[in-house]
Amino acid sequence: MNRRHSNVRRAPPVLALLALGAAGCGFPGQPREADRPIPPERVLAFDVLYRQNCSGCHGADGKMGPAPPLNDPLFRSIVPLKIVEEVVAGGRPGTLMPAWSREKGGPLTAEQVAVLVNEIKAIPYRIQETHDGDKAIVAVVRVPAGPAAAWGTPAAAPPDAPQYAVPSETPSDDAARQAGLKVFARACAACHGDKGQGVKQGEGLARTINEPAFLALVSDQVLRRICITGRPDLGMPDYAHREKDPGYKPLTSQDVANLTALLSGWRQGGAPGNQDKPRGAP
Repeated sequence: MNRRHSNVRRAPPVLALLALGAAGCGFPGQPREADRPIPPERVLAFDVLYRQNCSGCHGADGKMGPAPPLNDPLFRSIVPLKIVEEVVAGGRPGTLMPAWSREKGGPLTAEQVAVLVNEIKAIPYRIQETHDGDKAIVAVVRVPAGPAAAWGTPAAAPPDAPQYAVPSETPSDDAARQAGLKVFARACAACHGDKGQGVKQGEGLARTINEPAFLALVSDQVLRRICITGRPDLGMPDYAHREKDPGYKPLTSQDVANLTALLSGWRQGGAPGNQDKPRGAP
């Protein structure tokens, strides 16, 4: 029986590999550029930076975590840009919020901090890369318009929203605390108890705010922020809304200042009803 021979000539192995390369395919075992690991300092994608550095405290999408949410439209609209820059870069001394900037001892470059700040405040920006010889220089440049922020753009702050930052002259005397107690009675006591001791639910107390361990972990600025924005992730309303009280009057900046003075006094005084006994602030 005669053997049949193909008329198709096989390409030599070298030519086949060259053809493979010309077609855009890599050689077997050759790493692809897209698969090369990115040095940590070159990561500028907001979702990656946020997931790796912020989500543990502020929640996977910025809305549910042990720390106050960052992805809160009211917070994002009223918090001054300068404060966001300072806190992301330098943290909050005396609290669990660490410094993230390398200049302050943190792990992030100035460009990475800028990405986080711009996204939180919904400021358009672009990543600009230039080269100085073989060295790539990356900059985060703010622009008039650009891609939408990952969390969207919050509406403008309400005209009656209290000032976000703690005033330079914060009331801390007994008169301010007594005024704060009156504000607390009308705006907070229904959920937190008349002196912040919590309300009876089931077998124990819930929503306790006059708690030394909690108050020791937060600054006066955090207390003021919570009085203004509430904790929407936990069902706490903001300064202006009480669904079950149609006659409720929104808190003013002075109301918030007095509430902050009251809570700061509780931090020093310890147990409810004993808020004037010094305990020593952290």
